[in-house]
Formats: sequence, C-alpha cells, structure tokens
Amino acid sequence: MKQTKFSVIDTPWGAFGYVVRDQALLKTFLPTRADSLRQAIRGSLPDAIEQAGLLPSFERQVKAYFKGERAAFDLSIDLSDVSAFRQRVLDACRRIPYGQVASYADLARIAGSPQAARAAGSAMANNPLPLVVPCHRVLCSDGTLGGFSSPQGVEQKKRLLHLEGIKDLTTRKGSIGQGATKRSTRSMPKTRRTACVA
Repeated sequence: MKQTKFSVIDTPWGAFGYVVRDQALLKTFLPTRADSLRQAIRGSLPDAIEQAGLLPSFERQVKAYFKGERAAFDLSIDLSDVSAFRQRVLDACRRIPYGQVASYADLARIAGSPQAARAAGSAMANNPLPLVVPCHRVLCSDGTLGGFSSPQGVEQKKRLLHLEGIKDLTTRKGSIGQGATKRSTRSMPKTRRTACVA
C-alpha cells in the first residue's frame, strides 16, 4: 500500500498544506491558520504522516505564486481517486491560463458533456488540488462568482483573482485557451451563494 504524507509550509497568505502519495501531488489545502490546516488534513486523511519538505520545488513554486511571481505549477499530480468525468473537468480547468477565467459550462463542454455544467460545478466544489487545478478561475456564465470551497470561502476566490490581476472581469462562452476571458471593463462580479447552473 502506498504511503500518504503531508507537509505544511508558510506563505505570505498563511499556512498552505499539500499531500503526496508515491511522489505525486494528491491534495492541496489553501492558506489558513496552521492548526486549522493540520486538523483539516488529518480529518480528510487520518493515516497521512506529516513530513517537512516533501516536494521542495513545489514549495518554492507555491511561495512564488502567493508573492505574485509565478503563473503555473510544474509537477506530477495523482487524480486516481477521482471519477473519469471529474478527471476530464479538472484537466480542462488546469488549462485555464493565469489571469483569465472560464465558465462551468466551458468546462463541461471541454470534458465532453456540454449539458453537465452543474456536474462540472460539483467537480470544482470537490477539487482535490485547489491552486494547482485553478478552480478560482471558474465563474458562472452570467459573470457571477459562484461558490468556493475554501477556509475563507468566496472572499478567497476574489483575492486569488485579484492576485492574478483580475480586478474587473466578465465571462463569455468559448473554448478554453481561445475563449477564456481576459480582463474587461466591468466591475468584479457579484457574489452568489447559490450554485450556478452554467
């Protein structure tokens, strides 16, 4: 049986956690207080063993991201615990460029199920690798933020978008890479607590 380990590192935004299995990234935990973070990791993976410095290169990348110095992450990830559909959605999300956004409907279409925007939203809500799979870049088709499963909720989603230079935005339909939306002259979209459909 493969051993699961986790590390907690300090970032400019607080303590960030990540879980590794067989040298591949299994889960990430967005910044919060270190004690809360460890509790969340142990609640999710009670058999995981804490060990400092599991992926030093990844740790440098994360710290650089939160300083606004890095746009992408380069490492192996493990999505073997996720269904095939969710793997396709997560892969589509991973292709959204830094500083751009896409809609849940975009992700569903890229994943081969254009009518499954709500299921794509569920995949984002259960994203095991926030930041590396940038679910904060996914909005509702009407431009509202939708939800965000993190310690600070949708406020952290806004903050991540601001870090990437998105202070004003809108969404439009189109393929990720071609139709992913760049900054616009509209104000930051309103927060909507309910799930968006597309």
